[in-house]
Amino acid sequence: MRSKRKKVTLLLCFAGLMIVLGGCGGSSLEGLEEDLARVVEKAGPSVVCIKATNEGSGELKFGSGVILDGGYILTTENILDNVDNVTLKLQDGRIITHDQISKILCDFETNVSLIQVEEKELKPVCMTKTGEIDNGSLGIALGNTNYSKGLDVNLGTVTKSWIGGADAYDESLMIWHGPEVPYHGGTPVFNRKGELLGLTEGVPKGGEGVIFILPAKTCMRVTEVLKKDGQVKRGCIGIFCETKPGKCEEGEDLEGVLVTRVMERSPAFMAGLNPGDRIISFNGKPVESPDQLRRLVSATEVGSHILLGVIHKRGNKKKDVLVKTTEHDGLGMRRCPLRSI
Repeated sequence: MRSKRKKVTLLLCFAGLMIVLGGCGGSSLEGLEEDLARVVEKAGPSVVCIKATNEGSGELKFGSGVILDGGYILTTENILDNVDNVTLKLQDGRIITHDQISKILCDFETNVSLIQVEEKELKPVCMTKTGEIDNGSLGIALGNTNYSKGLDVNLGTVTKSWIGGADAYDESLMIWHGPEVPYHGGTPVFNRKGELLGLTEGVPKGGEGVIFILPAKTCMRVTEVLKKDGQVKRGCIGIFCETKPGKCEEGEDLEGVLVTRVMERSPAFMAGLNPGDRIISFNGKPVESPDQLRRLVSATEVGSHILLGVIHKRGNKKKDVLVKTTEHDGLGMRRCPLRSI
């Protein structure tokens, strides 16, 4: 049943594409082939095949990535997690072995990783010039499989999702609609100009037919930090918050976000915050949701001070509280909206 539904979906996609192209004539198909060939010629040389192995357990992972300026390979963290040997294969046949890799830099939360290599003559990918996409934008996935001779080329569409975006560095994920991509981890998806839209990052649990795409904007934002600092440090003050702080006696919604828990010996604890307090501002900026507060706090340099506007549960009086951020020491599940701030 699943296979049948997939075939019907692909046929409908193809039929819709033919309508967009102006029918099923040979000229339309020829034009499509020529357009795809131009994308492959422009973007193909930057696509890298990745083989990652855990020598102890024998676990083997295959994935993809793209070349960036400065001898860096951009890929996803889930390919490089818990491995100790990485081999890269370029489209011209060159092999980069593990001893030719200078460093591997990973950020678990956004799933972005960089591999720095010693190889010099590498063609970097072109990044998309626009940050936003429209639902239904064309996407072209390029990659290698164990069976393909050269690049596999898959044409589909890209749409937005509600997943992600609560981290200061993380944009909301996109979704790939089309044929199966070579690998769910790191396969690059390009627009019709041959510019990188993002990397496929995996399939959600129970999400039949859904393949997420990590946006290029997230990749480049995290890449800058990894190149500079070697890791992404996120600020934390040690609280848990609730979306709706409740209503006042008149029945109107209370402003800010409600503190539901304060971690013992955390910066918030030391500053005198308690469960039941409401945070209404961050450095003078109104706070309307826990996600907004999390983005602001996580983007703050670790060890610096922030000024929170707080309405204490006792007395219901507003007070400015100075809190020193610490480094978040346990992110747990990736993109988990329930973690501490």
